[in-house]
Amino acid sequence: MDRMIARFDAVQDGDLMLCPARGIAYQRDLSIRVPYDAAYFNKCAGYEDQEIARAINAGRIALVNRHAGDTAVLDIGVGAGEFIKKRGHAFGYDINPRAVEWLKSAGCYSEDFSAFTAFTLWDVIEHIEDPWKYFRAMQPGSLLFTCLPIFADLSRIRESKHYRPGEHLYYWTEQGFVDWMALHRFALIERQDFEIAAGRDSILSFAFRRSLPGYHETLGQYRELHSRFYGASAWLYLDAIAPQVFALNPSSILDYGCGRSDLVAHFWNDGKRRIAKYDAAIGAYETMPKEKFDLVLCTDVMEHVLMADIDQVFAEIRAKSKNALFTISMKPARAKLPDGRNAHVTLLNADEWTRWIKSVFGRAIRVPTQWDHILMLKTFG
Repeated sequence: MDRMIARFDAVQDGDLMLCPARGIAYQRDLSIRVPYDAAYFNKCAGYEDQEIARAINAGRIALVNRHAGDTAVLDIGVGAGEFIKKRGHAFGYDINPRAVEWLKSAGCYSEDFSAFTAFTLWDVIEHIEDPWKYFRAMQPGSLLFTCLPIFADLSRIRESKHYRPGEHLYYWTEQGFVDWMALHRFALIERQDFEIAAGRDSILSFAFRRSLPGYHETLGQYRELHSRFYGASAWLYLDAIAPQVFALNPSSILDYGCGRSDLVAHFWNDGKRRIAKYDAAIGAYETMPKEKFDLVLCTDVMEHVLMADIDQVFAEIRAKSKNALFTISMKPARAKLPDGRNAHVTLLNADEWTRWIKSVFGRAIRVPTQWDHILMLKTFG
């Protein structure tokens, strides 16, 4: 399953799971799949050279050429290969053995994603259980062109001919799709409805560029922000954090993502307790201590981590201690990053954070605070 969508709140609606706040729905049991075989290939071939197919391919080729020029394109999920035949200077990749056979016989099969900077996934993304396995192979700056069904109301999916259990695994609203692509670092550069004009119901086409900031770019933004003495507010939560620390009585504490805060110094206990700081965006603290700790404090950190990198950060914290105390803001920050983004780059609700932390640490116990927008969770006690 898509690793982002798996983290969102969802409500069951029969065989579907709906994420209304995110504009996303998905098939509840993703193991139910149609076979992609010779029959499927032949079905796709049956649509070739019809009037609607000619109009659709003309629109697709025009969209690609506007942004990619005559650059070679890798078509992922080729159907029966009509786009490759019509456009030229295109190669293909597929999981359907019959499609692979055709591609190889035509001399245009490739699984070397690194050789391309432009990719097409026509009527494909909604079929893929884990799109990340393809997205991660696309280098920064790559172009991605796609089309898929778009829904105005996810509660009415079953009324659409695009409701295809076992074939269409995901369903999106337009904004939900664009926002989800952004989580994978794809910025929208064009949106078109030429497939609707050609006679296809509710099919929109998109051009994206993989140009949104990743881990290192975002870290650089925080380094610049911290140079202005940003990130010293953790002391605000001292009164809520202190009872939890004293109850656990750890002999060592790591302040993970300490920023400019001196929060952990309050627990030094006249030298009886080993304390340490780590923050990848602060030069003085960018080296991770080698030792393990009885407790990790992580205050005002997780909302500053891109959603795609949260698992990495949780893994680093878990490697230092099974006992962690998180304080997380669930609303936008007042501060902006130098590139204009809100400093809180990931906003999840309390249930979403709780499930994620529990899946990594085994426990996630909510600690009451005086602020509605502040979530405090501990993995011990």
